[in-house]
Amino acid sequence: MRWLAKPSRRAREQGAVAVEFALVTPLLVLVLFGMIDAGRLIVAKLMLSYAVIAGARLAAVSNTTSFATVQTAVAAAAPLLNLSSGAIHYQINTGAADSGFAGRASGSTMRVYTTYNYTPLVVPIFTARTVSASAQTVIQ
Repeated sequence: MRWLAKPSRRAREQGAVAVEFALVTPLLVLVLFGMIDAGRLIVAKLMLSYAVIAGARLAAVSNTTSFATVQTAVAAAAPLLNLSSGAIHYQINTGAADSGFAGRASGSTMRVYTTYNYTPLVVPIFTARTVSASAQTVIQ
């Protein structure tokens, strides 16, 4: 009768390592892309805030009589967001929104605000959702 050699411990564990790797890898990939998504959301929010600040400052400081100039400045300050001019609004003092821009007086309170719909990379795998980010700045 011939005796078969018993497989070494290392040879038996190679299959276990492959199974563990197959179980853990999808979780690690999901966490990695979740972190990337969170970073993209933070960058979008900061860029949106900066764009609104730049637009409000232009509206308060310059002699422009058209809000289209301010809308262009806001969209240009956040080029990665592709903001449409229809999403950028203003309010002078406590008046109605988007009215009377050319008639603003020195010392008026200028409020510029906008919203942006952020679509994550990881979440659409499970459901189709967007995250709404908004920013506003008030300058006098």
